[in-house]
Amino acid sequence: MISHNIKKGSTAVYEKTTTSSDAYTANNAGALDYLVSTPSIMMMVIDAATEMLDILLPQDYVTVGKKIELLHEHPSIVGDTIKLKVTVEDVEGPLITLDIKAEDSKGIVCSGKYQRTIINKGRLLEIAHQRTPGLI
Repeated sequence: MISHNIKKGSTAVYEKTTTSSDAYTANNAGALDYLVSTPSIMMMVIDAATEMLDILLPQDYVTVGKKIELLHEHPSIVGDTIKLKVTVEDVEGPLITLDIKAEDSKGIVCSGKYQRTIINKGRLLEIAHQRTPGLI
């Protein structure tokens, strides 16, 4: 068992003022290019979770994403600030389950669950090398 300081109920708030790089622009989206994309929000979730959790681990460990479930409930306009609240819902061995809620100036944008697992950095790289011999 890894000794860490990740506790059930811990909460962090992550804020980001969105920019044009957060918009959906693939396939000549045109009319949608001023809306914040779901992949952009997912990156905010990943960034927020990493910032919150990894500082609570021993130096040789990190958390990595395992499963994400995101309900993108309402559109958000590029330029608005999204406030993301991340709460540790459960800690079961190396598996951390997070509750996610995001709002902009008009209200709720998305909600969901995100699971990350704690792993030794060296072990993670070892697994990657075993899966891709000769590539790295």
